[in-house]
Amino acid sequence: MKLRYFIYFFLAFLSVNSTAQDVHYSYYQFAPTIVNPAFTGAFYGNIRATAIHRGQWFNVHGPEQGRDGFTSTSILIDGNLPFGFKEGDWVSAGINMLVEGNTAGVYDLKRKFNGLSVAYHLSLSKKKQSVLTTSIKYGTYGVTLSEADDFTTSHTLENNQSIADDQDAIRTLASAMDGMVTDDTNDWMVGLMLTTPAGDNADMRVGVSMDHLLRPRLKQDTTGIGGGNQAGGERLNRRLNAFVQYYVDINNNMTFNPSVVYQSIGKASNILVQGLMSYTSGSNPDMTFNFGLGVRLADNMDVPIYLGVDYKDWRVGLAFDTNVSGLTQATNNAGAYELAVSRVFSWNKKAKVKPKFICPRL
Repeated sequence: MKLRYFIYFFLAFLSVNSTAQDVHYSYYQFAPTIVNPAFTGAFYGNIRATAIHRGQWFNVHGPEQGRDGFTSTSILIDGNLPFGFKEGDWVSAGINMLVEGNTAGVYDLKRKFNGLSVAYHLSLSKKKQSVLTTSIKYGTYGVTLSEADDFTTSHTLENNQSIADDQDAIRTLASAMDGMVTDDTNDWMVGLMLTTPAGDNADMRVGVSMDHLLRPRLKQDTTGIGGGNQAGGERLNRRLNAFVQYYVDINNNMTFNPSVVYQSIGKASNILVQGLMSYTSGSNPDMTFNFGLGVRLADNMDVPIYLGVDYKDWRVGLAFDTNVSGLTQATNNAGAYELAVSRVFSWNKKAKVKPKFICPRL
């Protein structure tokens, strides 16, 4: 790849990915609590374990080194408890883990989150067919910046500081701390979700959430460079997430699932539109094939392609983002890939409140 493409790519990363954009997934159904903690426990069964790995811009290389791409891995383990203030309600809790790494360009940047999510599912109406879920997620959000390899090309940033000068400042601080700068903070996220029938053969979910609720300030560990144990860093911007999911049975074998997810943080925003289909063969009802297309409307527009299969309590998914605007020259249209797997464990009877699209779909 030509050097100028790498520079364009890196500047775009600095201006968008590092400061304005949190982690996101195209197949967000495998990382549901990143969108809204109200998804905690929103499934049939007792315990769910799900994991997803995303590799983004994996074919972008630096001009002097072979390091490439940005990776994100999320793990969720959540479960349901047969407890509520009235019949039909239940409580859910989950363990949420995220590790995100940048291995391209000047900085070795890693972001992570470890925390817990809790949700209360309140059944509505006499027939208990609708559920209103309130939720909260709490944990530690951290950023680690490691010393990068040599990068001698200079290019002026918006603040009139060159990449080389900026790298020297980071390397000076990182070297004083044995090659690593660490920032972390306690973080909160709240969410609300309504699950309700939308006709004889259809169901719908609508939700909204707010991440980085209190705009916490990152605290830098300065033990290795003197002057105290911690120093205040920049505040995190609040992130607003809103979504609509709709499930409708076309016939006995086919289900159509369109959805829209809106995300906004700082001055950046994007909209993900999905159109997914599920097909269950009459000869093998334990297996369901999932496929579809989507589009992410942002400065760098992507078209995700979705494939997957459900087999009993297992679910496997694959998504590939085709970059169609913005960084197409640098990425050769290959935006990202995602691999995901989920398993639901059940040993109790199903809950009385049973929106059909919850099990075993995420």
